[in-house]
Amino acid sequence: MNKYVEYIEELLYLYDCVIVPGFGGFVGVYAGAAIDEKQGRILPPRKTVVFNRHLQQNDGLLIEWIARKETIPYEKAERRVTLFREELRARLNQKQQIEFGRVGTFSMDRRLNISFSPSDHNFLADTWGMEALPIPRHNRQSSAELLNSGNGNLLSRLFKYGISAAVITGIVVISQQDIFQSGEHTAATGMQPSMTQPSPAKDKPAVVVSPASDFVDFDPLQTTEP
Repeated sequence: MNKYVEYIEELLYLYDCVIVPGFGGFVGVYAGAAIDEKQGRILPPRKTVVFNRHLQQNDGLLIEWIARKETIPYEKAERRVTLFREELRARLNQKQQIEFGRVGTFSMDRRLNISFSPSDHNFLADTWGMEALPIPRHNRQSSAELLNSGNGNLLSRLFKYGISAAVITGIVVISQQDIFQSGEHTAATGMQPSMTQPSPAKDKPAVVVSPASDFVDFDPLQTTEP
């Protein structure tokens, strides 16, 4: 892939508009989190790109980025951008299809107009690395119910903190396993403390009352406590 295409991709993560002087501009289009009911997925917020051929004025952004990346003077970077633009035009005039990295695809239609097909790549830096989440079948709601339920930020928070929640859950599970393993080890080594239960009191010999007598046999040795 052309290095200047890579530069444009880098700028699209940082800015909403990147212009190739004399050729056209790439404009970011934002979309919030959404639900794909057909595939049962929650889609993260995203930024896709459209191409506007009328944006040809040099704003200096791309040239300054190239000059800084390649540590060359501004004038030299400007000449390189001009050569890059002329190469794009020449290939399009030859009816070639240009794969413009993760941005999209360029081609020339029958009326010699530049046609651009954007890719589905997400250039929103805040959602870097996030993927669509499946919705459990037993707990699915329609998109209208979920988006209009007063929890407009729910989907964004779900994607923003989903990875952190998974990490925390893993830590809790590991901690519980450590506790259980520690308890088993303590029991095996006989180090677990146990409560001392009092030994049952010895039964004292009962005083025997003879039904045949009207007096009680009393033996001091049997009633005296040790």
